[in-house]
Parts: sequence; structure tokens; C-alpha cells
Amino acid sequence: MPEKVQKQSVVLTGIIGSSGTCLARSYVFRKRIEVKREPVAEDQIGHELERFEAAIRMTAADIHEFRRRAEERHGEKYAAIFDSHLLMLEDPQFKPQIVARLKKEKVNVESIVRDTVDQLQSIFGAIEDPYLRERAIDIKDVGDRLLRHLMGLEGPAAEIGNEPYVLVAQEVTPSEILDFARGELMGVCLDTGGATSHVAILAGALGIPSVFGLANLSLVARTGDMILIDTRRECRVLLKPEEAEIKAFKASLKQKSTAVSLSDTTADGFRVQIGANVARTEELALLKKHDIKRIGLFRSEFVFMESMDLPSEKFQCDVYSKVVKAAPEMAVLRSIDIGSDKPLRYVPLAREENPAMGFRSVRFSLARPDILVPQLRAMIKAAQHGNCRIIFPMVSVPAELAAIADIYKKVVDELKPEKVPEWGIMLEVPSAVFMLDEISRYTRYISLGTNDLLQFFYAIDRTNEKLAGLADHMCPAFLRFLNTCVKDAQRLGIKVGVCGEMAADPAGFLALLAMGVEEFSMRPAAVEPIKAILPKVRRGDLIAQIDTLLQQGTVAQTLKTLIA
Repeated sequence: MPEKVQKQSVVLTGIIGSSGTCLARSYVFRKRIEVKREPVAEDQIGHELERFEAAIRMTAADIHEFRRRAEERHGEKYAAIFDSHLLMLEDPQFKPQIVARLKKEKVNVESIVRDTVDQLQSIFGAIEDPYLRERAIDIKDVGDRLLRHLMGLEGPAAEIGNEPYVLVAQEVTPSEILDFARGELMGVCLDTGGATSHVAILAGALGIPSVFGLANLSLVARTGDMILIDTRRECRVLLKPEEAEIKAFKASLKQKSTAVSLSDTTADGFRVQIGANVARTEELALLKKHDIKRIGLFRSEFVFMESMDLPSEKFQCDVYSKVVKAAPEMAVLRSIDIGSDKPLRYVPLAREENPAMGFRSVRFSLARPDILVPQLRAMIKAAQHGNCRIIFPMVSVPAELAAIADIYKKVVDELKPEKVPEWGIMLEVPSAVFMLDEISRYTRYISLGTNDLLQFFYAIDRTNEKLAGLADHMCPAFLRFLNTCVKDAQRLGIKVGVCGEMAADPAGFLALLAMGVEEFSMRPAAVEPIKAILPKVRRGDLIAQIDTLLQQGTVAQTLKTLIA
């Protein structure tokens, strides 16, 4: 009987993470590969064994290729990580155990592989020795790859071909997004998450639309379904759009927009310093496209997240040098900011009840000088190629300032560079606003990370879609808080920059400009819309009005009329 054809598209509403449009087939990604246990007839046992042997060969080929890439990029030491993966496949008990169970239990081979891998992972996860315990991750990695080959789940390229696709999932990590971006990733639709999550930020950096909080889309959609995303003005997601809807969408893309004057200078002649937030060297090409000469934030942690093991100092220096050279006016390099929703696969961190406020960012790097010192050496060497600052994330107590100053001085004394780059901090924790006096003794530069600052100010989890309505950077209380911070910093001679998503929002940008902020950094795609606003506004008028507007609580309403 023919399958019933769906005649109407499914219209979905969610939270816009990044603006844009796309129409492509979906790839539904599920973290845990669910396997059904099904009986197999006696005469099919041989076929199951052939499938298993073929999957073993393909998995081994994958691992050899990963090893080759790792050696090419990081050297033999890091490539050797994959030797343990091969050892699992070649283990004298692994294959025979699965074959024996297959002949005895007469069920599909993937169900036996699933059971065996789960048991091995559980055994290794319970071992006291930390080195052996960490091998549980390797077992899962190899086991999942084996299952994907057995079940034909080989990723978007294998399942929908080498064509553009929209990623659909319950949730993904930033490192997974980077993996998917190696293909023709055109959009992201997630069941969970919010507009200021790191996944949303990365999607914006990649120049693709993203939507979060789509309930159970990953359970309803199937790989290959068409999805239409249009987040230019409002959140519009259509699952299985009809022909008429696709036609209307394509027609809207052909409409020519009116020519707009772009400038980094206001109507009263003030030049605003506008830079880009960058996470990968692949994004550097976008700077030229958007005529951007500054990088206000380079998220160095993604150099670590894309590696199989700690990247070497030389490799880091090569990356940071490219970044500095790509930004002739200024490049701001941030020290490693991992933890919370940005883990490293090769540096296991203890499970925390509240990871966003846990052992992360500068807390992690100060505790791991074996990671921080080589990174600072690489950054300072790269700084010799241009104008550069180095900033440290999530500083929250004066003791961290002293520790940073000490370790920075030691690295500088060792390297004796011709140019010593200025160092500063990211102000992301409310406590830092009340220690500006201490900050001014060590540095005269802070960069407001409004994403984390907002979540800590209002005690909201920025990845929780249920709280998205509370994460409003135009709330009067938050604006007053920022204004106090900027004014106090300026009184102390501290230069204030902003690198959070608030800088990419036209109303948020104007509010910060009115407070006296002169240096902004945002995702590359947001630069042109901001430059379209600047020639229409007078900075002096904004500064003259801001105190009254803050007192009245009408900042958002007033500024939105300027950009309507």
C-alpha cells in the first residue's frame, strides 16, 4: 500500500539564534545510536558475519585515515592516540566474543556490538587508574563508528550525498558543529538551546541561520526531509514545505534591496572601532568580504576543540599568526575558554552540577600552566606580526589578576619579545564590575562579554530555551548595570570593548554607543547592518539622552525607533 503523502507543511516556531535563509534537506543527528534487537534466521548468520567483517574493515580504514591526518597536523605523538583505537578492533577477545554470541543468540549483529561496547565502556569507566578509565571514551568512539557502518549511518555525506543540508538534532556541542561545518552545512535546527549559546554564536560566525527550542523536531523529522529556514525578520521554519511556499521563498530572495550607505563613522563624525568575532581561520576570508580590519575576539579554544590532543606550541603560533596578520588594525586573542558547554575530548573534567559557574575559563587555565604557558608563548610570538592584545576570560576575583600578571611576566621575561602585547580581561562576571579599582592596577583594557554577563546577572542558563524570554540585554536593569560599569571604567582610565552578542543587535549596539563604548566586536555577518545604521545617528545626541532614558526605562523603545 502506498505511503500517505503529507499535503501540508509543518510550521514551527522557535528561538532565532542567527539570521539568514536556507532551503535544504535535513540530516537528523542522534547522539546515542539506538539499536533494536531482532532475531536472525539460521541461514542468515553467515550474512551477519559478512556485514560485521565489512564494518570492521571500514572502521579500521577510518581510524588509519584519522591517524594520517593527526600525524600531518600535529606529529607522531598525537597520531599515536589512534593506535589504541586500532588495538580495540584487533583485540583477541573482541571479535571472537561477538562472533560466538551471534552464533549462540541468533540476533542481529549490531545489537550484540551495542551490548559488548556498553559492557566494555562500563568496565573501563569503573577502573580507578585514570589513564585506563579514560579509555572508556575511546571504546565508545570506536563502538559508535562500528555501529554507524553496520547501520549505514555514516554522517550527512553518506546519507544525503555531498549536497547542502540542515542539521536537525536534540542538542549538539560546539565541537560537533565544527565537525558538521566541514560539509555543506546550511542551517541548524535544535530541539533545545538558546540564542546566546555557543552553538548559536558559531552558527552566526559561519553565516548560517540557526533556530533553537523547536521542541521535538528531531523526533518528527527524518533525514532527507526538506526544511525551509528564514530568520531574517522573524522565526520561520517549515518542515516539508509545499511547492507554493518554496516558490514564494525563492522569489523573496530575488528581490533587490535598496542600496544602503555603509560606514564606521557616525553622522557627527565619530569613527567607531568595529571588529569581528572569529573562532576558526576559515572565517578570515569573511573579513575581506565585509571590509573588516579588526578582530575583537579570537576564540582560541576552538583550536583545542578541533584537535585530537593538545595542539603544539608551533601549531598554535601558526594559527595565531594568521589571525594577527588578517587584522592590520588590531587582533584580540583570548586565552583558552573551555568548560561548561565547551569540553575537550582529551582533558576529562569532573561532572559538575552547575558547569557554567564551575571549573572553566581562567579558573581552568590557571590550574593548568602546562596548557596556558605554551599558549601564551605562541600568542606573544604571533603578536610580533602586527597589533595584538591578549585577554583572559571570566576573571572574577582579584587573586586571579595577580596570578595572570605573574605568569604573563614570566613568559615575557623568558621570550624577551621585541613587542610585548597588552593584556586585558573579559568582564563576564558581575563581581568584576565591583573590582575595577583592582583591575586598573594590572590592566587598562576590559572586554564586556555580554552573553555570560547577562546569564550571571539574571541567574539564567543561556542554553535553556525555557528561559529565553528572560535573556534580554535591553532590560532596563541590565542596561543600568552596564552603564555603571562603563562609566566607572572610563573614570579609571580603562578602555572598554564589547564582544558579546549584544554588539550585533542594532538596539543593543546603539545603547552601548550611547554609554560611551568605542570598540565593538561581533560576528562578521552583523558588521554591515551595523555600518548601515551609523551614518544615520549622532553619537553626541545619544550620549546626551542616555541617562534620562535609563532613568525612565525607555532605552529600548527610543532606540528601536531610530532603526525602524
